[in-house]
Amino acid sequence: MTVTYAFEKIMQDIRTRILSREWTTSTRLPSSREFAQYYGASVNTVEKAIKELTTEGLLKRDSRRGTYIETGIVSQGMHNHSGLVAAFVIGIENPQWSSALRGIEDVLHTYGFHLLTSSDESNFDKLETLVKGAISKKIDGVIMCPILEHGQEGRNQRICRLIQDSGIKAVFLDRYLYEQNIPYVTSDNAAGAYKLTKQLIDKGHRRILFIRNSNLSTFNERLLGFKQALSDSGIEYSDEWDVLIPTQYEDFGNEFALYSSTFERKMKEINFTAVFTANDQIAEAAIKAFEQLGYKIPQDVSMVTYDSANINLRLKYDLVGATQPFYEMGQLAAKQILNLIEGKDTQVVFGQICKSVINPGSSIASV
Repeated sequence: MTVTYAFEKIMQDIRTRILSREWTTSTRLPSSREFAQYYGASVNTVEKAIKELTTEGLLKRDSRRGTYIETGIVSQGMHNHSGLVAAFVIGIENPQWSSALRGIEDVLHTYGFHLLTSSDESNFDKLETLVKGAISKKIDGVIMCPILEHGQEGRNQRICRLIQDSGIKAVFLDRYLYEQNIPYVTSDNAAGAYKLTKQLIDKGHRRILFIRNSNLSTFNERLLGFKQALSDSGIEYSDEWDVLIPTQYEDFGNEFALYSSTFERKMKEINFTAVFTANDQIAEAAIKAFEQLGYKIPQDVSMVTYDSANINLRLKYDLVGATQPFYEMGQLAAKQILNLIEGKDTQVVFGQICKSVINPGSSIASV
């Protein structure tokens, strides 16, 4: 009896046979008609599967010669590669970072690579130990989120030099270091911040505070979008609207109470009607301060934030905000690292930007 294979199953079977090295790059694959007979499927179904695999970069088609495996497809042990890529993020338990890791792994798996994941918890000592351990495993590449810690800029340089001197390819995820010539994948921070700020302006707000805790590249880009929205709306920017409350660590969980109280004190000194918080942790600190001041959102103060999905889920709020596409960012970072590993430098985009999603909410009132 002939078994009829579904499109997805045909595609997965061909992918598995490619990555298991059943066929080499010089082997001409069966024709669509031959595949159709083998799988008991229509030629159109097979053509659809081959087209998808070609789009993924696993196959290449020549109108005269036929279908072949794309050069550069690697499974473990091929071309002197280990087939290992490491990814170091701030916290694996964070929904955003776990989503990014899924995106990375889904792409790497397609090309026969394996992912080693670790959380550095924004700790330089731990990150350096993880990097050294990964080097000893002879990994091919590393995807990492640089740590920002006041006064520790030299440590980032040392870690990057350690990776590069070992011949390991690197890609930054979410943010980047200005002084490092390392490709990165991030979201459209300036554009997203511009859209959020315009929502406040369109509701009549003219005195808006931008709240941050560092000079992280992503925060600076969001501040740029914030300023541009004000300028395009004919609102003269004031330096006092950029409220920078520095913390020792990017994740300031241990400094949260101090940050919130400092924010509360500053709010008493500045005249404003709305705030834009640079991420969800800062948003949470701001909400705490507003509660202490007796301010209600949006009746007394309007609010927008980045990473709104996180805080809305955690605190059951309905803040207007932006959510970064971490799964897509992870996928693109994986594709970048694979291109670097395979020496396809011409296909590497130095700075790749993904579009954030603007989430509606009920945290903006008209003034």
